[in-house]
Amino acid sequence: MSQLRKDPFGPTWVVFSPEIGLETSDFDSVNRTSDSSILAPGNEIFLDKEIYALRPNGSKKNQPNWKIRVIENPDGILEARELKVHENLMFNYATNSGYQEIIIEHPEPKMAIEDMPLEHLVEVLKVYRDRIDKLSNKSGIRHIQLTRNVGKEAGSRYEHPHAQVLAVGVRNRWLSEEMTAAKAYYEKNHSCLFCDVIETELLSKERLISANENFVAISPYAAKTPFETWILPRRHDSNFSSIKSTSLKDLACLLKDIIRAINNSLNHPPYNLMLHTLPIKDENRYHWHIELLPRLTKKSGFDWSSGFYVNPTPPEDATRFLKEALALQGVGL
Repeated sequence: MSQLRKDPFGPTWVVFSPEIGLETSDFDSVNRTSDSSILAPGNEIFLDKEIYALRPNGSKKNQPNWKIRVIENPDGILEARELKVHENLMFNYATNSGYQEIIIEHPEPKMAIEDMPLEHLVEVLKVYRDRIDKLSNKSGIRHIQLTRNVGKEAGSRYEHPHAQVLAVGVRNRWLSEEMTAAKAYYEKNHSCLFCDVIETELLSKERLISANENFVAISPYAAKTPFETWILPRRHDSNFSSIKSTSLKDLACLLKDIIRAINNSLNHPPYNLMLHTLPIKDENRYHWHIELLPRLTKKSGFDWSSGFYVNPTPPEDATRFLKEALALQGVGL
């Protein structure tokens, strides 16, 4: 039985799931072909816990002929049941309550997100929004995480384009730390930390990679990894599920441009894309955003032991590099 345990020394929760063991993946096959993905059309019989699918008229559930498909994660370690937290002096734990879903973003196993037609990517973002909204309304949910892991080194099990959604009743360390910083800043300055960062970067342009009417892409001031990139809405909003459909095209355009620039200039590195959002409205303090982390370096013993991140590429240098890549794509500020 899986269990969540709270680290008594910090705000970290650890999921213990001994029953899952070691897993195989699409990457284990040397001679895999373009149709080898278990997530591809034709394999619906094996993944028949369909939650939602964007289908042409007449297409049936758990059958091929879909454009985007959402399923329960077949390797999920959380269960849809009431969260129970057990507290004592030092060792707190909780039941493995929550939801795990996979959003299969395109029928084609090799379709990269930057190569998707713009209209299709907009539909993918709509599904992101709608699934986050649905899960936010589940009882007891306090944290929702959407991630895209691209490449084996980034932790991806599948080559097929997909995102994973996790909804749980406890908050992870990173969101807790961001919320603590945002709350402290708001109480001192009576303004949103994220909004003020956006305003500063728009004025200085020192770490501003690209921008359009509704979104900005920046290299964060204290980037943890080389070429770490954040995409943020220019208008304050704490919850991604409240994004307007009219803004999704701008988000899709910027996302495609940034990922293509990273891939073209850094030789298609593995990367993690993480959507940070709240499951509830928090108008004043938090600000949803996307964090994109190319996996170009590995943590050393110094990193692990000291708690420091060692980044060989200052964000100002990364910004200039990506701006040049965008210019070659015909994209500018």
